[in-house]
Amino acid sequence: MRRAFLLLLLLPLAGAAPPDRILHTETLSGTFMGWERGDYLWARIAVPGRGTISAMPGPTPIGQFLEANRGRRVTVEIRTVLTTLPEAGETDIRRIVRARNNLGTADVWWRRLTIVQRRAAQRRYEGAID
Repeated sequence: MRRAFLLLLLLPLAGAAPPDRILHTETLSGTFMGWERGDYLWARIAVPGRGTISAMPGPTPIGQFLEANRGRRVTVEIRTVLTTLPEAGETDIRRIVRARNNLGTADVWWRRLTIVQRRAAQRRYEGAID
């Protein structure tokens, strides 16, 4: 009985993709320029001395925060990870895992918004990436 229970717990994990492996982490400051759309969504940040870099926005509220700071200076933590994408198989990508400006972090910004302000920020973000 115990063996069957363990099997039931592990079964959903059998088809799951392996977790991302972190290859590199860096913190960059630059101007958020907007979005680039292909198979995936990429944030474009102009970094002095490096040109424009592209990275996937991480979890909410990073995308909403970046859109609210379009044309402004932001600092982002970018992880280059080895991940599995359905169309490409195993590949390395850049992902923004943290963002901030001179007033604070994306998480603090989001927590300070009212429900109405969060909805407006979400609509603005969705309108910008469509």
